[in-house]
Amino acid sequence: MKINKQTKKILLISILYFLNFGNILHSQESDLFSEDINLKAQLSFDFKDLYKSTNDSTFIKSQMIYSGNGISEDTITVRIRVRGNFRKKICYFKPIRLEVRKKQAENTIFQNNRKLKLVVPCQNEKGKDELIYKEMLAYKFYEHVSEIHLKTQPVSLKIIEIKNNKEIEHNMFAFLVEDDSKVAKRHDIKKFPKRRVSPLTVSDSSAINFALFSYMIGNTDWSMAYQHNTEMFFNGKKLIAVPYDFDHSGLVNAYYAKPNPMLKINSVTERVYRGLCRRDPKTFSNIRNLYIAKEEEILNTLNKYEGKFNEKEFLRLTQYIQSFYDIIKSDNDFKLKILSKCRG
Repeated sequence: MKINKQTKKILLISILYFLNFGNILHSQESDLFSEDINLKAQLSFDFKDLYKSTNDSTFIKSQMIYSGNGISEDTITVRIRVRGNFRKKICYFKPIRLEVRKKQAENTIFQNNRKLKLVVPCQNEKGKDELIYKEMLAYKFYEHVSEIHLKTQPVSLKIIEIKNNKEIEHNMFAFLVEDDSKVAKRHDIKKFPKRRVSPLTVSDSSAINFALFSYMIGNTDWSMAYQHNTEMFFNGKKLIAVPYDFDHSGLVNAYYAKPNPMLKINSVTERVYRGLCRRDPKTFSNIRNLYIAKEEEILNTLNKYEGKFNEKEFLRLTQYIQSFYDIIKSDNDFKLKILSKCRG
């Protein structure tokens, strides 16, 4: 049987499609926030162009090259802008908001994650990655105590700084944080507008968990009322508060972090419980027991990152978390340092 040119062409296209089908299927189904994908990424941009565009709606374009386990190297165009407040003012590498347009994201791991935060080191100095590992640890700890949380993905990041027609390479550890819209969709809840709220409209379980977690990592740089470092959601009955940005916590203990003078503490490593008093005592007891039950999991998560810190700092981190557990497992200390320190 003779095969004409048109038939040959159709057969060739079909063969090429099926040869590539596995890669297409993989890229569509791969989860950007799955474990052990060993994500690598490269961004190139002029720092002056990025940093002068400070408006929240103003982005610059950059080519991003990325790869990972089971992810072939690819290049897509992304839109980036500076985000945040404090770090935006003082850091050489500023936190980044990253967005991928729908067409660019198709058939890639970014297809369902087109809006992301990228957390990078602050200064270009030796040991710059340690602070980022510690901040990511805080997100990982929160995963153990709350089903509703922001997912993170570690990234081996190369930033190529374009300066005076020269290219300067900066290699660093960074991590991605998913957009709050993904959290809302995953749990069938709604994002709550960024406006002032009464903390008492936050459910007792969420508010107590938020405050106790903040106490565990020594974080006082938050406000539910003003939604500062707080993502807020609505489940149809009550608000749900989810913490983020932990660089001012005692766990991270960043060199630039200073406590609020109103708290009358000398260091961010000093813990202060900032939850409200008007919360259900039974719910408080249940949350306390949850944390006690999660002690081994949290310490195991810390131990996974032992090699990322020098010996002295890893010992400090271990002792810092252990000191929290010494408090909540002691009825006397729990009452003295937490229950009696609540506000209102």
